[in-house]
Amino acid sequence: MAEKGRIEFTTSEEFWNRGFAWAKEQALAYSHEGDLVGKWYEAALPDRQAFCMRDVAHHAKGAEALGLREHTKNMLLRFAQSVAESRQFCGFWEIDKDYRPCPVDYAGDQDFWYNLPANFDVTDACYRMYRMTGDRDYLFQSDFVRFYQTTVEEYARLWDRDGDGLLERRYPGSRLGIPSYCEDSRFMEAQALIDLLAIEIRGYRSAEALFGCRKDQERSARCRATAHKLEQLLYEQWWDDEEQMFYKVKDKEGKLRHSDEIGHILSLSYYQVVEDGQKSKAVLDILDEEGLKGINVESLSHYPALFYRNGQPQRGEKWLKELISPDLFRREYPEVSYAAVETFIYEMAGIHPNGPEAGIRIAPRLPEGMNWFRIENLPFLNGEIDVYWKSGSLSVTNRTGQAITVNGRKL
Repeated sequence: MAEKGRIEFTTSEEFWNRGFAWAKEQALAYSHEGDLVGKWYEAALPDRQAFCMRDVAHHAKGAEALGLREHTKNMLLRFAQSVAESRQFCGFWEIDKDYRPCPVDYAGDQDFWYNLPANFDVTDACYRMYRMTGDRDYLFQSDFVRFYQTTVEEYARLWDRDGDGLLERRYPGSRLGIPSYCEDSRFMEAQALIDLLAIEIRGYRSAEALFGCRKDQERSARCRATAHKLEQLLYEQWWDDEEQMFYKVKDKEGKLRHSDEIGHILSLSYYQVVEDGQKSKAVLDILDEEGLKGINVESLSHYPALFYRNGQPQRGEKWLKELISPDLFRREYPEVSYAAVETFIYEMAGIHPNGPEAGIRIAPRLPEGMNWFRIENLPFLNGEIDVYWKSGSLSVTNRTGQAITVNGRKL
């Protein structure tokens, strides 16, 4: 197993070297061992000494590069174990270092903070970690399996009031069952926001894959059907053809309407659920334009990766520069450094691990002027690899202890 914090990333451009060095140091400063909860890293407001479901799901890829695989697995498992019928099949939204539901968010099983996308987001994070690491505990460990089944069955049935597949708010004005990751008080009575729809689609797709890997074909097929149903809902009802953009809010009367809150549509691109090229471009253009006007750092931390993922590396590079800038307001928020590490390694350098098949695809998308990069001690499987890229020539050193495949070539 790779050791914590050994990764190094260097390039021909000193600006990027400084940016990665800062992100690595900052992110590792938030990692902890020896507390009651087990290995963990801060994934919430820095003074909370805690981790929440949304932030852990977002941190996970950057954490993998930093050698924090066991930390991520432990935290995802704690979330899975916390789901209970007494909490309406929700879990603990935020857990602190002393293995308690964070007191600021939790007064009891009938009064606690919970954002409805969380179960599906954690399901997706578990699948992503399985794909990156090949760790079969994500397929067969009993608490994880119970969590996946509960999410797509009891949880989904309880919170889907009208049977259309999209979860809705049950308690207007309550902090239990917020139907979005957007927590703006303007939407405290809305039934659902579009980020919930996007994350559900991604969550069902990941659940389909997880159950398929487990040879549970019946559940896999049900998840595939639900994802398709929600995709139809997205395109047929939530797209406003006249305005050429998606609606963002399903209000308390069930009417779809627009909103100027950018966080609603960010998830469409980050989770890559819009496959129609014209509609995807419309969303990306809006995000880029609104980002220039100023958005909160939580949303901004998603920007570099989402543009790279959707085939716009120049915009991804532009927003990564913003993320690592010493002038960025609230740069110390943990998501920023973890997201920056993720973007450097898995987007700019283009490292795409396939743990279950012991393979890696490497397809860099480098900024203009970057002639080469070197990655040393990148965790993969039960060891590490080194990657050196210069002028289209690739060299990989395999120190995993087993044969691997890189761009179709065995090492």
